Amino acid sequence: MRKKTHQLRLQSIGEILYAAFKRRGMGARIEENAVLKLWPKAVGRQIALQTQPDCFKSGTLFIKTTAPVWVQQLHFMKEDIRQRLNKLAGKETVKDIRFSIGHELSKAKATNESPNAVSRQTLLKERDRKMIKESTGYLADRELAAILKRVMITEISRRRSRQQGQ
Repeated sequence: MRKKTHQLRLQSIGEILYAAFKRRGMGARIEENAVLKLWPKAVGRQIALQTQPDCFKSGTLFIKTTAPVWVQQLHFMKEDIRQRLNKLAGKETVKDIRFSIGHELSKAKATNESPNAVSRQTLLKERDRKMIKESTGYLADRELAAILKRVMITEISRRRSRQQGQ
């Protein structure tokens, strides 16, 4: 009969779960998610708002950006970012970073980043808000409705500010 060996050190639940997931072939997915979560901390708020980690495969991190100018700028910063990511990960995980266009700013990010959004909203009167809601409410495509709403708010606000300036 075999003797059971007892560990002298207690293991955290995270270590136990990681070992169980790794045995089931999910270790790579856990590592991928860990690297993707490090992105905002490695690049800072300004870059994180304009980018989105897409996936991490075979040591290459794929990042989507909002515009071609971000692809170009981040390409020049790639090695510094890679080193920061590896330092945060505690090991040489990221071997390369590839940038492409395709990230769209979420409504929450766009609202937080636009200081003019609040001032535009204050220029709107109650009847303007009602008219915008009625005009966009019947649209089945919610993305199109959101775009139309932003255009209407911008145009009405532009006209109101011009009227106030006269």
